[in-house]
Amino acid sequence: MKGILSSKAVSECMSLFRGGNYPLEIRGTEGSFRAILLGAFVQDTGSSCAAVVPTEQDANELVLDLGTLGVEARVFPWWGTMPYRELAPVSGVFGDRIGVLCDLAAAAGPGKVYVIPQRAFLGPLPPPAYIRDLLVPLKVGDQVDTGVLMERLVSYGYTRVPRVQVHGEFAFRGEVLDILMGGDDRAYRVLLDFDRVEGIRRFDPLDQSSGGERSESLVIRPLRELIWTDERINALADTLGALEEFSDGGRNILETLMERRSCAGEEMFYPLAFREGPADMADYLSRAPVFFLDRERLENAQELLEREYENLFRASRHGQAGSAYPAPSRLLGNFMNLVSRLPRRVSFMSLKGGGEEGARALEIPCGPSRSFFGNIIYLKEEFTALLKDGWQILVAAESEIQAERLESLMRDVSQAGLGVAAAPFSSGFCLEDVRFMLVQENEIFGRRKRAPQSIKTARSVSIDSFVDLNPGDYVVHLNYGIGLFKGIERIKTLGYERDYIQLEYLGDETVFVPIEQVNLVQRYIGNEGHPPRLDKLGSKSWESRRNRVKKSVEDIAERLVALYSKRKAAVGFAFPRDSEWQTMFEAAFPFDETEDQLRCVEEIKRDMESPHPMDRLVCGDVGYGKTEVAVRACFKAVMGGKQVAFLAPTTILVEQHYENFQERFSRFPVNVAMLSRFVDRRRTKETLEKLRQGQVDILVGTHRIIQKDVSFRNLGLLVVDEEQRFGVKDKERLKEFKTNVDCLTLSATPIPRTLHMSLLKIRDMSLLATPPMNRRPIETLIEEWNEDRIAAAIRREVERGGQIFFLHNRVESLNETRVKIERLVPEMLVETAHGQMDARDLEDVMHRFIHGGFHVLVSTTIIENGIDIPNVNTIIIAGRICTGFPSSTSSGAGWAARTGWPTPTSFTPGTRCWTNWP
Repeated sequence: MKGILSSKAVSECMSLFRGGNYPLEIRGTEGSFRAILLGAFVQDTGSSCAAVVPTEQDANELVLDLGTLGVEARVFPWWGTMPYRELAPVSGVFGDRIGVLCDLAAAAGPGKVYVIPQRAFLGPLPPPAYIRDLLVPLKVGDQVDTGVLMERLVSYGYTRVPRVQVHGEFAFRGEVLDILMGGDDRAYRVLLDFDRVEGIRRFDPLDQSSGGERSESLVIRPLRELIWTDERINALADTLGALEEFSDGGRNILETLMERRSCAGEEMFYPLAFREGPADMADYLSRAPVFFLDRERLENAQELLEREYENLFRASRHGQAGSAYPAPSRLLGNFMNLVSRLPRRVSFMSLKGGGEEGARALEIPCGPSRSFFGNIIYLKEEFTALLKDGWQILVAAESEIQAERLESLMRDVSQAGLGVAAAPFSSGFCLEDVRFMLVQENEIFGRRKRAPQSIKTARSVSIDSFVDLNPGDYVVHLNYGIGLFKGIERIKTLGYERDYIQLEYLGDETVFVPIEQVNLVQRYIGNEGHPPRLDKLGSKSWESRRNRVKKSVEDIAERLVALYSKRKAAVGFAFPRDSEWQTMFEAAFPFDETEDQLRCVEEIKRDMESPHPMDRLVCGDVGYGKTEVAVRACFKAVMGGKQVAFLAPTTILVEQHYENFQERFSRFPVNVAMLSRFVDRRRTKETLEKLRQGQVDILVGTHRIIQKDVSFRNLGLLVVDEEQRFGVKDKERLKEFKTNVDCLTLSATPIPRTLHMSLLKIRDMSLLATPPMNRRPIETLIEEWNEDRIAAAIRREVERGGQIFFLHNRVESLNETRVKIERLVPEMLVETAHGQMDARDLEDVMHRFIHGGFHVLVSTTIIENGIDIPNVNTIIIAGRICTGFPSSTSSGAGWAARTGWPTPTSFTPGTRCWTNWP
């Protein structure tokens, strides 16, 4: 930082800041250098400022850079949806916006940077005086009327609960008030002594622990930036009555607000609820320095935004009957008009020439950094030449682990003037006058995917689920065999009433099982689509079947004992320690690893480097990074001169893994092949021949790779994905051929046998229990069946380029449901999928859905199969069929979109799970 500030141009820029030379235009800045200037301004003056950026992506990158510099930054977010699209009532953006508005209205907190995307900057806002009147300040020693305070919190939209856990809740127990405000990570606990505030603490709402964090004051704010009181509703009524776009004076919206004090899409009516007219961001920032990043982009975007608003407004007029919204001119301000009202403005210009009249111009000799696209040899040569020429180079890694890897890669580069630090900047730059260069890690390895730091981390908690029995389901009674579940009846016998489970067997015979013996009854689990034969009461068929299964289990157990005894006694291949290529490969991973991922990788490497065959289970939830752990093990095996077999249960999943392997290994001399139904006979024959000759390093396939004609020349590692979907014979067949092969098993829900062997230390187990950073929470809306809402949800998702799961867990009425969806949204392409379909037809449907062949998939819970479909961000669940579904499938759909969010089409704030109750 000192070296950068020693630049003559930078020193002059800081002098202009201190002298208040506004308006100021700065040209020649690149990459993260703008954030460095902003941080230097805040640290030098100690005052807060605002930064206006073109998009939400730019806002996230600026917050990342400022956070690296130790400067506090807060984003004032846009609503997060398309214009004229209703926002979900439970969206967290309400709390984020009101939190920033309260800060700005109260002029609180020096030394902050408020980052404002252009859409949020141009939107109308409530007047600052109105926001200030809503605040409820509390200090230690203040007198408080708790009754009045409770009423005010309820009017602000808070819900009183016994224990605070989510945003918008408060609890009042005796002389303790707990409250969790929107936009906050931690809740507040106010300790009262009768009507006096005795103390204020902050605590974690998940475990209710405070850790001794005390505070002297607290400002309670509402959950939204506008509270629908009678005064505000009357003001809205007066305004709507004078607007031509509301022919009926907005009667529907007014009636809803009077009845519920909230409504869908209410955020679009906030600007019309003030008789004196709405305010804008210039009213909040009139005295603050405002920095405009990419000024030309900001100016040029005005016309595009106006056109977008106008087109969507016209579309809304022809959409759902009864919907009416304000015209674009009432929801979108003019950029140049707003800028002219901000006297203390600094513009970062990208082009030479132009600019506003009377502004002071300054040129800074700052250029972009270099890009190396994964060519480490070229990188070392360039760094060596620059260091000899007197340059100082700082390589900014995204984590401590990455910094260690980069230091290892550059051991043979001259260390004089070269630094590597864990400093996650968004991009690099170079200052020629002081010969300083910042190289961001992404510019070394190519484009990476980063979860925005401004998004709050959603801590995931595992969900326990139970299986419901419905009349007509097949069940198994431990003593009587396979029957039909008919329901639960209350029967009076011998003067006592009790509940009985009614089971029907062959010949219409019925058994009533006391509810206390429910442990003897289990759901029948067999091949879906092939109903079992009912057992006959009193016959020996069930006993004979149990004896056959018992004998078969004993045979398999005997084989397993022999197999694992051989594996324990066998001497396996000890893979060499990590090479430079292994470090390069892991450093190029496009996400930040979690602690659990790093630990699992180290455990696997330790097993692989030992002379005993590895047999390890990696257990983790959907999206926790099991595949990446396996990919690194595969690369280590190939670098050790061995072949790898990667076994997956379905053809579609195999294809996904194959494409992922191709991408990850593209920069290394690793030959990856695939065996599945999608591979024709000629290519299959060629692959098998290359496999025998050792020309295939990694073979990804279904059960096809464990057939007798598949021969590996030098197999060293077997990876089994979705282990619970394979039978015992399938998984052990290949290991019987090679008892000294290292085996890695991946599963989110391991079968009891595998879990039992892991707990008994027959197999080692690694747990992935840490969710990836910034995992987005799932928004779940539970509503009555509403065709208009369903159609709107489907259209909203498709408009952003996404696809939809429609879950209907009844095969017999699946086509009927498909017809309903096609009638609701005739412009959409709809298909069905269920477990009774032919395997080829099912795989064809799923393959087309993954590749965007149609919009809506109406299916049973067959979609819960581990396939990654990042384009699906909306799931509509019809009826009471949540049989363990949300804990797995709804956390897997849209996973890549939730972690990366790289596109501007991310209008929905996370995976949306709609449950409709007919």
